[in-house]
Amino acid sequence: MEVLPSALSYSASKQSLRYNRFACRPTSSDSGGPNSVFRFNLPSKSLVNLSSYALAFDLTVSGLALHATDFTNAKLPHGHKLIQSMKVYVGGQLVSGGLSNHYDILYNALAKASCSEDWCRSRMNEHAQELIQNVDDSGVLSGGITTNTVVSGASTKTAHYIISDFLGAFRANGGKSIIDTSLWGDIVIEFTLNSAGCIASVAGTANGSAAGITYSVANVKSYVECITQTSPLYIKLITMLLDSKEQQIRFPFQNFVTNVSSSGTNARFQVNSGCIDALVIAPLSQYWDSGPLATGTLGDAAAAATNLSPMRYRYNSGKTPSNAGSGVGLQIQIGSDTFPKLPIDNALDVSDITTNSLFSNSLYSQNLLFADAGEYKRSAFLDENFVWVQSFGDQEGWASKILTGVDTASQNLDIIITHNAIVNNGSLFMGALLTSMLVFDTKTGIVSVVQ
Repeated sequence: MEVLPSALSYSASKQSLRYNRFACRPTSSDSGGPNSVFRFNLPSKSLVNLSSYALAFDLTVSGLALHATDFTNAKLPHGHKLIQSMKVYVGGQLVSGGLSNHYDILYNALAKASCSEDWCRSRMNEHAQELIQNVDDSGVLSGGITTNTVVSGASTKTAHYIISDFLGAFRANGGKSIIDTSLWGDIVIEFTLNSAGCIASVAGTANGSAAGITYSVANVKSYVECITQTSPLYIKLITMLLDSKEQQIRFPFQNFVTNVSSSGTNARFQVNSGCIDALVIAPLSQYWDSGPLATGTLGDAAAAATNLSPMRYRYNSGKTPSNAGSGVGLQIQIGSDTFPKLPIDNALDVSDITTNSLFSNSLYSQNLLFADAGEYKRSAFLDENFVWVQSFGDQEGWASKILTGVDTASQNLDIIITHNAIVNNGSLFMGALLTSMLVFDTKTGIVSVVQ
């Protein structure tokens, strides 16, 4: 910088951003169990890097039973499965997650459709290993069968969790979701924990019962990075925009809406958004929302060795490779348009649509759609990982800052999914990925949310 004029040299030396990590405690108790609610107030008057947000706690799974020959046991669940609902408030306004009580199903479906085994193994603090194996990090392989072991006679096991990479306002503005709370207002995050149905029962005997399995959390806290030093140019730019009183400051972010339909062969739900980027669709078991029963949510012991997921996350199309083209007629209708133009007539075609929607069929794309306890087969996609992701644009609007998805023109628009034989005595999960915006009106100083 010696060759620069002194004024420019000084400005150039101040372009670096400095971060520091802050711990946040819940506003009430730091312990709880299924259906508990935790709220966190993030630092005020700060530049908060919401993308760095992480939730930490100690989890204890209890109710494990020891039988004469084997454990009726349970896997430590992947961290995101523990979250039923996740809401983000900015300046007192609910900006993301307000229309979803199935966050865990949405995240799990997207993980199966877009993540690899390497990703799962690299998320040990989130315990994502259970997505690819019938074992957690307290497990061993014995006699060719993977079982979870605990101290002899113990009925509980405990592990530390650090969960990150959340959906919603944590993804924004084309990259890092950095929110200036001096401009937009303070940030509050609210988590509602899931039922015990998020836990998978594995390695049992005919006498085994999963009815007593549950969990609790303790020492709940969260972490977030804040910018402690920023460029003077940022302050000058914001000041100019506010002083002009002629422009709106827009902040695009990811949002989502979910619903579950359990009737007929045409599922529908309503969405009101300026940009629907994609739909995520998955058939659910008839027991998907039941309590922790051996034949229900936690799965039965006899099938535990062949099913990676509990009933809540077992997306079964009811098809096999030999009849994947029998009686299938899948199609999405939004307004007067249909996606795809011709109904899907073979259930296996959905895997290609999902891969194309997420990765444009890249040679380097990977997923867990065909994964089944260490091996890969087409039947695994049809009977456990049947996830249909239908994209409506080139990219998600919050990431590209270009809204190319479906615009509902600020009206509640019916989305109809024709699924015919895919749902077999069960329900259909539907999730819409949206681009919403925070808008600051420089004339009035009012912050609003455009869905």
